[in-house]
Amino acid sequence: MTIATKLLRAPHIGIRNLKNRLSWVLRHKSTFIVTDRGIPVEVLLPYSDMVEMIELIDEATDSEILRAVQEGREAVKAGAEGIPVSKAFNKIKKEHK
Repeated sequence: MTIATKLLRAPHIGIRNLKNRLSWVLRHKSTFIVTDRGIPVEVLLPYSDMVEMIELIDEATDSEILRAVQEGREAVKAGAEGIPVSKAFNKIKKEHK
């Protein structure tokens, strides 16, 4: 399940309830939307999801990766057969190691 899907499916927990059940919430190791009077104000993410998000942001701002994606888009428009983006990212990562 992607982080975005987890966020969309995350249970909501009110601030007061969070205060009273903080230990349980943290042990649950799940995504929670924290609400104040029913309005979402914060998101609690497990550490592993946060690390994954930071890696995705790093990849999305890497100029070489962006250039490779643009070249791929242009090639597909010109009629070439495309490959999944995940394979392209993995290929670029391997080349940089």
